[in-house]
Amino acid sequence: MEEQVKTEMTPKSFEAAMQRLEEIANLLEDGEAELAKSLELYKEGAGLAAWCAQQLANARQEVTVHSGKE
Repeated sequence: MEEQVKTEMTPKSFEAAMQRLEEIANLLEDGEAELAKSLELYKEGAGLAAWCAQQLANARQEVTVHSGKE
């Protein structure tokens, strides 16, 4: 499990993750990257997208708890 932490970086913030996702999308849309680099970027983007989705789910749950709704 320690190795996973070394290879996957946790974003500093949701906003930073979204900014990096935008950069990745632009690089992939550009079509200039070699296949290996494109795959690397795709994997990074997929990881960031999953992290962002989890952050949103956590925030939604927190709002639900604080608003008294279930």
